[in-house]
Amino acid sequence: MFETYNFIQYRSWSGAGIMKPVDRCIAALCLEEPDRIPKFELEFQQAEKIVGRPIITGDLYRELLRKGKKNKVLNYNVRVLVELCHKLKYDAIRLYAVPDMVEAVRLAKKLAPDMMVIGSSDGTIGIPSKVEDLFILFKRMRFDKHRLKEECLERIRRAIESSKAQIDAGAEAIVGCADYSTTKGPFMSPENFNEFVFPYLKMHVDAVHRAGAFYIKHTDGDLWPIMNGLVDTGIDGLHSIDPISGMDIGEVKRKVGSKVCLCGNIDVGYILLKASVTEVVAEVKKCVFKASPGGGHILCSSNVIQREHRLENVLAMLKAGEKYGRYPIKGHGF
Repeated sequence: MFETYNFIQYRSWSGAGIMKPVDRCIAALCLEEPDRIPKFELEFQQAEKIVGRPIITGDLYRELLRKGKKNKVLNYNVRVLVELCHKLKYDAIRLYAVPDMVEAVRLAKKLAPDMMVIGSSDGTIGIPSKVEDLFILFKRMRFDKHRLKEECLERIRRAIESSKAQIDAGAEAIVGCADYSTTKGPFMSPENFNEFVFPYLKMHVDAVHRAGAFYIKHTDGDLWPIMNGLVDTGIDGLHSIDPISGMDIGEVKRKVGSKVCLCGNIDVGYILLKASVTEVVAEVKKCVFKASPGGGHILCSSNVIQREHRLENVLAMLKAGEKYGRYPIKGHGF
């Protein structure tokens, strides 16, 4: 599998020594066993509790950009993210809250050359934010199909150009974050996904692969009705395998784990929010023993680390991942 990519510095792990974080991630995305399970998060909203400085977001972020402080915001947020990921012993840095993703990738790779840098670009149709927009979309799928497909193609072309620029700047992976499902299932029929989403996602994934990088697809919700079509686009990683929506990572491993790396899936709704540390450790063990045997697993939450999450639970998740995530790993009958 790995020979389709251009990361010439990577070699299958021999079983001796400690892998670099970036190689650990590459091994997992190639469905191989690294020395231990890699870890990362899409977002970590409690940076100030770890490094003493917050990531600039929201109203302050927008205000500073309006005042022409783009470069200062970018430099500050990237440095906070890099320091945060180093202190948490993450293997990858997923960049966000940056006004120029290409320059953010370039700076992050300079500051953390041994870590995987993950940029962002999607371009596919996701769940509309407004109900009226959903009705408009469904109407266009029926009565304005040709122009809608032209717009899908143009959006994916722009997304591909963005991905290529990020990869040229040093990104080893791109994550796409358009959500396709809710807890009740996909927001439209599998047939509509096959016509209006997956062909364009496959174009993007293929372009990222040709540029020498990996593509990770994030989407919340119950994905079972569209799982095969989603995986058949060639995505390298699937995030976040939402347990709140009934996505059991062991079942996902059995059905598609030979095709895609699983990124997840410690529950953000109870385990990281309200559970005891003992429950957190038990959940991590269960996740590891279900998803990690044979490789192809990256440990993270089932969404993002939110401000409301108990920090002791988040740290317990990471500590348990270190303890139980060293290869070889065998499933324990979960």
